Amino acid sequence: MASGPHDPRSQEWPADDDDVYDDATHEGESQEPHTSPPTIQHFPPGPSDDNTRGLPLSSPWMLPPFAAPTPDDSEPPQARPEGLGGERRRPHTQPYAPAPPPAAPPAFPPDPHHAAADQRPAAERSPEPGRQAPQGQEQGQGRPRLVDRPDLLVASGPARERRSPGRANRPDLLVASGPSGEEHRRAAPPTPPTPPTPPTPPTPPQSPPRGPEDRIRMEPDITATPEPAPEPIPRPATGWTPEPEPEWTPEPEPEQDQDDFEPVRRVGRPPGGRPARPDLLVAQGSPSRRGPNGGRHHRAAAAPSAVRRSSPTRRRRGRGLVIPFLMVLVVTVAVGGGLVLWGWVSSPFATGLRLVGDEVRSGDANFVPRAGIGGDGSNQVLNAVASVGSVMVAVGSDTTSPVPRPLFLVSPDGGTTWRLGKVTGPAGYETGPTTVGRVAGGDGLWLAAGNDVLGAGRGLWTSADGYSWNAVDPAKLDAFGVGDKIMDLARTSSGFVAVGTVMLPDGTNGAVAWVSPDGREWERVETQAIGMPDKVRGIKAVVAKGDAVVALADPAQGQSTSVILRSSDGGRSWLRTGAALNDVIPEPGALAVAADGFVLVPTQQRSDKGEVRVHCSADGVDWAGCGTITGLARDGSGVKGLASSSAGVAAVAESGFERYAVYSSPDGHEWSKTTDLGEVPGSLRALALSDAGTMVIGGDERAADVDNRVVLITAPKGGEARPVSLSGIEGLARAARETSRVAAGDGRFVAVGAASGDAGIWTSTSGESWKAGGPAQLLGGPLRQTLGDVANGRRGWLAVGSTMTDASSTEPLLVTSTDGEDWRRVPVLGSLAPAADHDFLAPHAVAAGPSGYVMAGEDRGPATVVPVLWFSPDLKRYTRAAKLPAGGIGVRLHDVSATSSGYVAVGGAGTAERETGVVWVSADGVNWTARKPVLPPGATSAGLRHVVLYGGHIVAAGTALTEEGRRAFGAVSADNGSTWEFSWLPADGSSAVQDLAATAEGVVAVGWHGVPGAGDSVAWTSENGLNWQRHAPSQGSLDGDGSQWLGAVAVSSGGQVVALGRSTTYSADHLTLWRSTLTSSR
Repeated sequence: MASGPHDPRSQEWPADDDDVYDDATHEGESQEPHTSPPTIQHFPPGPSDDNTRGLPLSSPWMLPPFAAPTPDDSEPPQARPEGLGGERRRPHTQPYAPAPPPAAPPAFPPDPHHAAADQRPAAERSPEPGRQAPQGQEQGQGRPRLVDRPDLLVASGPARERRSPGRANRPDLLVASGPSGEEHRRAAPPTPPTPPTPPTPPTPPQSPPRGPEDRIRMEPDITATPEPAPEPIPRPATGWTPEPEPEWTPEPEPEQDQDDFEPVRRVGRPPGGRPARPDLLVAQGSPSRRGPNGGRHHRAAAAPSAVRRSSPTRRRRGRGLVIPFLMVLVVTVAVGGGLVLWGWVSSPFATGLRLVGDEVRSGDANFVPRAGIGGDGSNQVLNAVASVGSVMVAVGSDTTSPVPRPLFLVSPDGGTTWRLGKVTGPAGYETGPTTVGRVAGGDGLWLAAGNDVLGAGRGLWTSADGYSWNAVDPAKLDAFGVGDKIMDLARTSSGFVAVGTVMLPDGTNGAVAWVSPDGREWERVETQAIGMPDKVRGIKAVVAKGDAVVALADPAQGQSTSVILRSSDGGRSWLRTGAALNDVIPEPGALAVAADGFVLVPTQQRSDKGEVRVHCSADGVDWAGCGTITGLARDGSGVKGLASSSAGVAAVAESGFERYAVYSSPDGHEWSKTTDLGEVPGSLRALALSDAGTMVIGGDERAADVDNRVVLITAPKGGEARPVSLSGIEGLARAARETSRVAAGDGRFVAVGAASGDAGIWTSTSGESWKAGGPAQLLGGPLRQTLGDVANGRRGWLAVGSTMTDASSTEPLLVTSTDGEDWRRVPVLGSLAPAADHDFLAPHAVAAGPSGYVMAGEDRGPATVVPVLWFSPDLKRYTRAAKLPAGGIGVRLHDVSATSSGYVAVGGAGTAERETGVVWVSADGVNWTARKPVLPPGATSAGLRHVVLYGGHIVAAGTALTEEGRRAFGAVSADNGSTWEFSWLPADGSSAVQDLAATAEGVVAVGWHGVPGAGDSVAWTSENGLNWQRHAPSQGSLDGDGSQWLGAVAVSSGGQVVALGRSTTYSADHLTLWRSTLTSSR
């Protein structure tokens, strides 16, 4: 498409031939006639006669300069209505998108009488008509056409005169180039000979009417060799001289026969002499006169009246073969041009910076712990078990990998065999709660709930069979609010009832309940309908028999008598019973349903004789003692929980230190010890009883160094208790491993992270094969260690992270190396040591600059959490920044980088829904100054996550919440963070940048895009930090089912790109290694 009248000149594609004039002739130079080159023109469709239809003309094509009135016009052109071509078409505009803002007026006068002298520098002036052609160029042939954009539709041939000093260079438009003339001409195949017509008389040398093509602005050029054209047929010369520019005169042009056409070449493989660019569509023709039907994008219909008024009259003939040919040609050019435009918009080659030669492989075999490390770092817990018929379900959490998952273990045959359940829903990066605390089912419907504090109602799953689980859409859970916590749930005749606590405006806990017919649509029962905090606080346990519901709640502050609540309608309305049971601790598992009513057993307590009193009720209103569980060990903690089924009631109790036994009763009155579970080095917190009498007990082992494993025991009625073989459950085991960051320097790549609970360092010279760095004792410890970032500077390598000194304390972990191979640990002394009452102090980001190294981290005290910054000039002395902007309250720093004037730290402040970007700068790494908060236009919340230095500018990336969802954005500052320019990174759906790397050629970003929690890996490249090209690898494990992302990237000095990521589903979790090459065609 030809450039429109309002297209601004592109700053990205400088002209390379603007100082060369096409046709201008200076005084004293000879004038030689030459033929006009061919023109490809584009006219908007429109009615043949707009005046008769009463429609104004508003299209930019009908406005100056395309429809400038001629001296003979009797009336000015009128605007054309929208919908008939009046609106401007933009290649990046989507259907139904908001209209773009009005464009600036043209930079040139609307007619020759108002043209001003060109005041621009020579490099920016447009070629002017009338200048003599360069020597060595044949008469009748225009000089070679020059095109600066290989992805534009271009016609070769001599350049037509270009008068506008304000021409635009738009790389996002399809440009038709060619000569200018008085008539609309087209290239067409040869037609049969026709009787000769009288020659057209010469036109006097006066200012003739100028057609729309006179003001079409051209693009900067790339030299291309034209093909030989047929000898032109002489024709009477015509020309014109603009009145306001007497310094040059137009040259006469030889007349050519209108019926002598050269066939238009087929779009496809470029013919000889043309640029060998597969992404260049070239239309080439001779400099002969155009066909009788106008430009080759014209239909054979009459032009709108405004066009007719502003265009010279011409004779029409020879339509017999031209019209069918033109129809085919128009379709071909339109399709080809559209494909070229789409390719330019979506191609990573648009700016010349691209990623080529992708190679994807699994990183599982590369990033492994050093030999001799015990355990795999797993962290799995079972919290609850439920049984319906022969189906038994155990639920909990798995936080082994950076992608936590809800844990569902299912037995379809009463506990004999077990398998990992199937979960549908977000299972990937940043998906919110993944801990399942309670489960209940019956009558073909199951419900599981997380016991974390809920945010926006997340953490519910439903199932029809106990095996396939579906996460409930948070958008349907308006009944749950921020601060709500589900403590227990039960299956009723009418659906489900859930109970828990709510944070009231005054900061106290209140009772709350929810009811649902199917587990997906919920209704809230407020505190006022249950009981205010002066009577009852949070509800901790609930059971149901039909729609008769009994709940156990905390009493008012200062009271010790538990509150028993009852509902007869499935939990929609509640009454407080008059029962007063002293020393009963409200906890899940304290209530059970018996054949003739309800049973309550106080948990976590016993008498000095090793006895626990049991209470029974037929209706949940009146309670009385009905039995006693005896034989409990005096050093034990008492009953852990209850379970019931049609087979009776069972209780698991601690019979000694880490020894457990099961007691059973048919109705809650008579109890006996039925099964000895033996020694279990851990915690048992879940119990279920099948209708056949099989008991299932779940929990987790006591943490041993870095491992926390699941405990699952089954005991058939009258049989011996046996642990379930966890190794036989496919997909359950996961190894703890993570690659946090990777850096390039000194001819090698260094990656850091964690493996099997210990910190990990891996090095590679090619990015293909990796070996573990060490020694191992520097990276290990009694509990968990991890490294979060690494940088290479003047004094060598520095990797930073954290180490746990005990179960509740964490301090910095720093290791250094001069060659990336041998590492040593930095003592945690002085400014690196946490304060006595602070339980966490650790860095997670590091950057190296000319003067030293800067680290950013977090310091958690008894009442506050603040960011922390350190500086080291030599990897021996470490200084903590004593004074932070505004004390750093509420700020989270995510990344640091060296700049041309010092250092910069970026992060965010505020809540997730109202976050703003934070930028701090420092000249010395110790004294820091805050810049203004950063928020891209159109975003309601945004934070900066990564930052690099490129070309003397600060380039940052972050994530923002907009009306379109979660989007990744780039930000560039040329004044050390004072002001910023923003741009959105192209993506399918939501997106996030996980890491940035800068090279001499540009910036590479990696992350994910798509559906949150189920996205695919993606990379972006940019030559300036604002114009980003997407590169979505589709090999191996970078896309597909589950969640994939690239989380770390580094680029060597030779352009080799190495990115590390992850591919995870509910049942599989793998590291990924992606290699590519960054090239630039600049």
